[in-house]
Amino acid sequence: MNVTLIWFIAGLLLLVAEIVTPGFVLACFGVGCFVATIPALFDLGIVWQVLAFAVGSLLSLFLLRPLLQRFSRGKAPASTGIDALIGKEARVVRMVSSRKGGRVAIDGDEWPAVVAQEDTVLPEGSLVKVVANDSIVLIVEPTTSF
Repeated sequence: MNVTLIWFIAGLLLLVAEIVTPGFVLACFGVGCFVATIPALFDLGIVWQVLAFAVGSLLSLFLLRPLLQRFSRGKAPASTGIDALIGKEARVVRMVSSRKGGRVAIDGDEWPAVVAQEDTVLPEGSLVKVVANDSIVLIVEPTTSF
């Protein structure tokens, strides 16, 4: 089998293996294999091929990998469950206080809630903002209306 073909197949296998591994490390070695095919095409010795592989791999590790990682991060994962409620506005359906607690409604669901500020009582029907949670209990504060 031709040495050029071996480098090329090794590069393809490393790129395919990168699909199931995190970090973009195998892809960088795959690029190094593709760079090593150049001296192999010109029938240069194994020393030149290994040197081209090392230089291509190192350059792609330092130049290509950070670029690929920046693009792969994209947006932060969306909040789900009770964490998705933080920052949302809710309506008090049963009086809420800091000591006794109460209930608020968000998107048609009722949740137990307490007020973040001490000695604050929010009457039924008032609007609140969810600022945090303690297990399944929402911690709310009154919204500022203008």
